[in-house]
Amino acid sequence: MVLMLVLGALLIVGVTLTLRWGGTAYEPWSPGDGGPVADRPPLRTVGRGYLRGVAIALVGGFWAGALVTGPAVRLIMRLLAATAGDGAQGLLTEAEEVVGNIDLGGTIGLYLFGGIFPGLLSGALYLVFRRWLPAGRLGGVAFGALHLVIAATRLDPLRPGNPDFDLVGPGWLAVVTFSLAAVFHGMAVVALVNRYSTRFPPPAGSRASRVRTVLPLVLPALLLIPGAFLVFPLTIGLVATLVASRIPPVGRALRSGAAVVAGRIALAVVALAFLPGAVVDLHDVIVRDQPAVSSPAAPAAPAPGPS
Repeated sequence: MVLMLVLGALLIVGVTLTLRWGGTAYEPWSPGDGGPVADRPPLRTVGRGYLRGVAIALVGGFWAGALVTGPAVRLIMRLLAATAGDGAQGLLTEAEEVVGNIDLGGTIGLYLFGGIFPGLLSGALYLVFRRWLPAGRLGGVAFGALHLVIAATRLDPLRPGNPDFDLVGPGWLAVVTFSLAAVFHGMAVVALVNRYSTRFPPPAGSRASRVRTVLPLVLPALLLIPGAFLVFPLTIGLVATLVASRIPPVGRALRSGAAVVAGRIALAVVALAFLPGAVVDLHDVIVRDQPAVSSPAAPAAPAPGPS
């Protein structure tokens, strides 16, 4: 019960910050005098701008996963286990976890792999595609809707092939709650990324002000230590950015209004292409009425469970 209360408190904080900062605009960084962007900016300037973007994506994605997505997914799993009925309690899920069992290890795993890691990926994707999304709060809603239509039903948590929906439910409740979680996931990423972009790098000022600005980056940066494999894609991105900065027509094209329009059209086409399949997949989850067939967990050594 204490664990669920803690997660509920985190979710309240995350939703509050998401709604409060949802209308914040992303603030590009120019280390110069604020004039027009140079066709061939110094490599050092380009590199610093790229690393700033990485830091902002890390912070926004990590804290969106830690304060919104992770707690929401865990609490939804607990709700679905509680509403599944007595017959589902003690049965094993696809991940060999026990329905109805509140386990710290299982909660941490779900918190990381269902919240923080997807948040980090979404933070990076938002930095890449942010100019193609609507401005203001609508951009967060659109980003969350793209998560729901493109990813949630193909991967998780609303993958219709997941046999766990034969155990927990009802299906309509799973669709409603996980759909809201997917949309709020996108909204949180946008809100926190945009907010941090207004504060990083820290302005010249007191040491305490600089510490407050850098502090949210500490935990996300520590994840790069066990995740050393991330260095490779980050390096590839840096090299691609540096090369593109040496080709003025490429930079002008990417900054043009035509590129924004083309990008928005591309996102709309992709979303519309995925929408019919997503609707069918969500319907499949809702109408699941097969009886539970999983075998009961061994009482001597129960596995951690998503309750």
